[in-house]
Amino acid sequence: MKKIFIISAVALAVLSGCSNHHSSIATPVGVTQEQSGIIKSPNDTRAYKTLTLPNKLQVVLVSDPSAEKSAAALSVAVGMLQDPMSQQGMAHYLEHMLFLGTERYPDTKGYSEFMSANGGAHNAYTWLDITNYMLKINNNAFDEALDRFADFFKAPKLYPEYVEKEKNAVNAEWSMRREMDFFGQYNLSRSMLGEHPANRFIIGNLESLGDKEGSQLHAETVAFYQKYYSANIMKLALISNKPLAEMEALARVHFSSIENKNIEKPTVNAELDFKTLGAKRIHYVPNQDVKQLKLDFTITDNSDKNAFKPNEFLSHLIGSEKPGSVAYELKNMGLISSLTAAASPTLYGNYGSFSIDVTLTDAGMQNREGVVASIMQYIDLIKQSGVDEKYAQEIKAALANQFRFLEKSDEFDYVSNLAAAMQNTPIEQIISEPFTLARFDKGAIEDVLAQLTPERLRVWYISKQEPHDSKLHFYDGKYKIVDIRKQEIQSWKQSPAITLSLPAVNTLLAENFDLVPANTDAKPQVVFDQKGIKAWLAPSTLFANQPRGVMEFVINTPYASEDISARVMQSLWRDLFSLQQSELLNDASLAGMSFQLVPTQGMSLRVAGFTDKQAELLDKAVSGLVIDVPEQALEQAKERFIRGLNNQGKAFPFQQAFNQYGKITRAGNYENKHLIEAAKKITPADLTGFINKTLSNNSIRVFAFGNYDKESVIHAINTVEKALPENRVSTNFVKAKELLPETGTTLVVQQDIEIADVGLVDVHFHASPTVAQRARASVLARHFGNIAFDKLRTEEQLAYAVGGSAVTLGDYAGFVMYIQTPVKDVKAMQERFDSFKVEYAKELDSLSEEAFSQLKASLLVTLKEPAKNLQEEVSPLIRDWSEERFDFDSKEQLIKAVEEVTLADVKAFYQESMLNNNAARISVQMRGTSFSDKPFADLPKQIKITDVAEFQKKMKTQ
Repeated sequence: MKKIFIISAVALAVLSGCSNHHSSIATPVGVTQEQSGIIKSPNDTRAYKTLTLPNKLQVVLVSDPSAEKSAAALSVAVGMLQDPMSQQGMAHYLEHMLFLGTERYPDTKGYSEFMSANGGAHNAYTWLDITNYMLKINNNAFDEALDRFADFFKAPKLYPEYVEKEKNAVNAEWSMRREMDFFGQYNLSRSMLGEHPANRFIIGNLESLGDKEGSQLHAETVAFYQKYYSANIMKLALISNKPLAEMEALARVHFSSIENKNIEKPTVNAELDFKTLGAKRIHYVPNQDVKQLKLDFTITDNSDKNAFKPNEFLSHLIGSEKPGSVAYELKNMGLISSLTAAASPTLYGNYGSFSIDVTLTDAGMQNREGVVASIMQYIDLIKQSGVDEKYAQEIKAALANQFRFLEKSDEFDYVSNLAAAMQNTPIEQIISEPFTLARFDKGAIEDVLAQLTPERLRVWYISKQEPHDSKLHFYDGKYKIVDIRKQEIQSWKQSPAITLSLPAVNTLLAENFDLVPANTDAKPQVVFDQKGIKAWLAPSTLFANQPRGVMEFVINTPYASEDISARVMQSLWRDLFSLQQSELLNDASLAGMSFQLVPTQGMSLRVAGFTDKQAELLDKAVSGLVIDVPEQALEQAKERFIRGLNNQGKAFPFQQAFNQYGKITRAGNYENKHLIEAAKKITPADLTGFINKTLSNNSIRVFAFGNYDKESVIHAINTVEKALPENRVSTNFVKAKELLPETGTTLVVQQDIEIADVGLVDVHFHASPTVAQRARASVLARHFGNIAFDKLRTEEQLAYAVGGSAVTLGDYAGFVMYIQTPVKDVKAMQERFDSFKVEYAKELDSLSEEAFSQLKASLLVTLKEPAKNLQEEVSPLIRDWSEERFDFDSKEQLIKAVEEVTLADVKAFYQESMLNNNAARISVQMRGTSFSDKPFADLPKQIKITDVAEFQKKMKTQ
């Protein structure tokens, strides 16, 4: 499935951060420089080679003998900035069209069928200055995959008869995102840029794309491709288990014949008029119920200074949570609950943004001008005395530690990032650049600081209560833009109303990277079992050279499953704990560690990262488990909790459907309206009493994985014990209960939602609770998903998000169809689902044994693929541990079961689940506002669930 890559401000910052101009730096100390010239981590054993093909296409090759999958990505230095104004969204639309057949492979569904049959994945994204295509495939299919892939850039069919279909696909993608506040705000931000090329509609829809007077969509699309898709502005990254010589041969064979049109790389040089752009206040009414403040400074692209990290330096200082910082002081005053700073230097092409994002409390909402003034005064303090080399050394050490032990990522993501980085980063730095601070460059930092001025500032007031006089055109948002008063700007130059100071340095940075003695245990072993505390320890077998570890403490209680107030108080506890530990969280993150408190069947505390100072981190974290509960802080937490529940109604409809499915299948869940009622009644005494009750009566389980020995685990247990009440009572471990899918039972949830589209989730379960049925469902998904996507999305244009997947519910296997559609109402869409199920049965019946064997083999390759990093390695073990499967062999069982699956088994599973009118079934129907006058889909023998908690009082569980 193709999609726009950027779906959040965070993702946007990541992508924009890849757009770097050339800079000359030395190889960092302690890193390895390949013979190819590429600087890589000492932890990276892969071989690299760079070359430029005769057609000027630059290539990087990565040989990894351990890779079970091969991957490729090709980026083109053209994007939405080059869209013709008459066809806005064209670069994105063209991205879609390239997947629909080429001269050598003209079948519109041939590429996706090939990828599915060979364990593949494919995608693409389009952004302002780049379009990036990527694939991942079984190693033995890499040659043919590259042949098909390369033909996109030589001879795409660009079928005229598919113009309307792909317009609808792009429109459906836009429809999914039109209510997302990020896209609405970004659209408004760009609309203020005047004649700058970034001021255009970036996704495209049926209004912006189509035949108009003097502009024919298909003709302009062909012309756009012929003009810009030139080898000399393309970059290619390949990774495989093959030797470099073989990979080079593949690159030359498949990509050398892409035409080189010797075009100039598109650039944007338009100047902005800050007299009309800056010193503005934007009142924005979002779709989500939030209370936010944003200081958005427009800065000149400074990517050529990335080696010196001026943006990161200032983000680090401004976002600091240490005493004296503006975030710390405003939190202490109860005005804000979070403050973050980040830069996106190419957000508008040759200009970018330095943004300070603040979440306000109710008190902060009443004093927004004061919050802005404090932040501006803190920036002035940094200008006066904050450009200090000690902070650069702190950042440099953190980045160096991360790079020294840099972990692998998925091949798909890796080549995508490399192909993007190659567009603007010197080839030798495409891996190392994000982790390199070459030297302290005071001038580069001061240059950014000089731009953090009122003349380049737009202050955003974002809440449901904002005044507004205008509406966005392509997105759902209301706004009003006014000048910031000169008197207010003058007030920023006065002495701060609060005492501000620059932060102290971080003391948690790892310094010792020693490894514990090798542990040869094949599976996690119990290393402690006393006083109601039981601990398991497992070494990493794949990353034993990593001085990292993950340790999870589950403080198990039954309370949240029995009492709605307990469920609410768990969330409030987490919120206030995170708020009160924000300084520690901030320091841990910079030091390559993390910790979090999460509501589960009780509460779970997880610490992870470098193990050197993890004991110190754990000690500080657990000392804060018993939180302070001032009445004002609790009221603010309750308000955030309630707004969070209400904002769930703004998620994608298909995501809302899956969330509701999760609620009804696992005990201890409640309707949002009842959670809100319960939250309003909670007092500080209630929460304090609940925390004491949880810490005093529990069963504790610990799972440690990575660079630990028995002694370090016991030391951690002792640390946690010290934070518990002396009168702690050990209780029996309580496992969360899950729904028992009953044959002949159809559970239905029908809800009206605030989003325009319809969301539908339709699940059928097999009656046999065995791993064999799970294996059959997993193989089925390989075939079903591709057929559903091609038929319902590509041919019928019913949706952008559509598919089918295997699901598990406890010991039971099921299969789900899902969709988000702007085209059909709930009843009509369910009818189409039901008819498609029958149509698909014919496709499955015609599947040959040879094709089935290929599907099964590709799934096995995926299942047997070794973990890329520590987190991937520990995930299946943690999952088994949490489900009390203490043989820790669920993954191996599934692999064995898949190996034994036959085509007849898969056909039987489909008949016995999806086509079985008596199968246990769950239907979740989300009716969007565009179809509020249309009926839901009533099903035979349905049991409608209108209250989750009431249903769970009598539901049968496994």
